Amino acid sequence: MASITVDRTACTRDGFCIETCPFVVLTNDADGYPITSPESEKHCINCGHCVAVCPTAALKHANLPPSDFLPAQPGQATPEALDALIRNRRSIRKFKRTPLPQATLDDIFQVARYAPTAKNMNHIAWHVTRTYEATRHLAGLTAAWISQVGYLPTAVEAFNAGGDLVLHGAPHVAYCVSPMNDLMPWTDGAIAATMVDLIATARGIGTCWAGIFMKAAGAHAPLQQALRLPEGTGVVGALMLGLPAERFRRTPPHIGQADVTWID
Repeated sequence: MASITVDRTACTRDGFCIETCPFVVLTNDADGYPITSPESEKHCINCGHCVAVCPTAALKHANLPPSDFLPAQPGQATPEALDALIRNRRSIRKFKRTPLPQATLDDIFQVARYAPTAKNMNHIAWHVTRTYEATRHLAGLTAAWISQVGYLPTAVEAFNAGGDLVLHGAPHVAYCVSPMNDLMPWTDGAIAATMVDLIATARGIGTCWAGIFMKAAGAHAPLQQALRLPEGTGVVGALMLGLPAERFRRTPPHIGQADVTWID
């Protein structure tokens, strides 16, 4: 049975579904209606674009229930609002210890599910610490490694004195996990983490990319064990999350202009 079916009484044969399909799964039959074949459907990545673009709701996809499709929502960000969000975003390195409400965290990661992945694989998963204590435990394991390898020799000393040169006292660290044999795991992780970064910033939540933590996650066995990574997966993105302890009142300048080479 075909995965994609067409209601010919509703189809206007406008060709939108055929044009939008990224892998030529749909073609025209002799009467101009969209059709698939068992061979072409092997290339379907379940992106749902054919169903989403149809103005008359004539298509159905067996792997994508109609109830899962949301209507296009009004209120899309204006260019000015999005520009301001990106310019005003700061890497926070001083957080309040108070954990974020669970509902707020749930909201962030439910929206982040819409981050694109290579070939729509959608294998990205998020692990998020719930408490300051859990986050600090991971910071301590990371501090031990970066002191040991000489990357930041004072990290353990600072940690034992109550400081945190790794996760800066954030109540949460969110790390993005992907199968490492996926098509583009590091790209998928970077996109997903960027989405979380902007979604959180739009809600007044502070973020900072946890690069040192990511390096340790790929090399330090005690930290890897604590992260509870499924076999064959790795950390491909990580962010600190929490309420900023300080308020920024100005946007620092970025020296120079955008470095762009125009190709004609």
